Amino acid sequence: MFALRTAAARAIPALAMRAAVLPKAIFAPAFVARAGTVSAVRAFSNSPFAWDKTDKNLLTAIESEIKHEEEQGDEVPDYITEYLKTGPFEITNKVGSDEVTMTRKFGNEEIKIVFSVSDINSADDEEELDLEDDLEEGHQGKESLSASGDDEEEGDDLESLTFPVRCLITITKPNAGSISIDAVAQDGAFIVESISNIKDSALAASSTAEADWEKRGLYSGPPFAELDENLQVEFEKYLEERQIDSNLANFVPSYVFHKDQVEYTHWLKDLKAFVSAK
Repeated sequence: MFALRTAAARAIPALAMRAAVLPKAIFAPAFVARAGTVSAVRAFSNSPFAWDKTDKNLLTAIESEIKHEEEQGDEVPDYITEYLKTGPFEITNKVGSDEVTMTRKFGNEEIKIVFSVSDINSADDEEELDLEDDLEEGHQGKESLSASGDDEEEGDDLESLTFPVRCLITITKPNAGSISIDAVAQDGAFIVESISNIKDSALAASSTAEADWEKRGLYSGPPFAELDENLQVEFEKYLEERQIDSNLANFVPSYVFHKDQVEYTHWLKDLKAFVSAK
């Protein structure tokens, strides 16, 4: 699944990547308009044969991509399994959903972290190129280790691949509301951007669209980077004590990358089912 071809393909923008799946004929004009000619009108033929042919061409392209994805395998990488086995967070992953939720208890606190798979396609061009370079270097490094017989660090290059993933971290206490932390997981660290206080416990626990909108309207304090340096350091320690740390910051992009592969295959199969339905 983490073959270079597949990994690099996921790092490029979604539109360009998905477009590559479809045959060129799908994007070519169905006819060349010639004003006043009958042929331009006839190009809109409702012939069942014409529609059947284009559907079959599309299905062939989809099936080819599904076969390629399945050849990569869909096993959960060892480093993801290991973190989920030894780490304190439980993960909620619903197939077909863009969001991933991680939760844990810490004393009397409820901690929830939410992030989105779509962040893998939101990096700018420079970040995409960096990721592609890292993939190439990781692939070459792995081959070199295998050739030398030293596999102690095998897989480390893929584990360290990273791209920015936005995370909403919520820490809630009984009868005390919560704090909501906007942060970015990247390069093995959480970069805190802002912190909001939510005093209403019911509002803090609610996940409705109305509640989310109300939370967004709350004062979020100054940018975290502008706070007193000592305050920044102590707050980072506060998060680390709750194991919102470098291990988790490395895990999040890795999990997003894996889930994107799985979701893409499911998406292709759903698309195939729709196109083939009579």
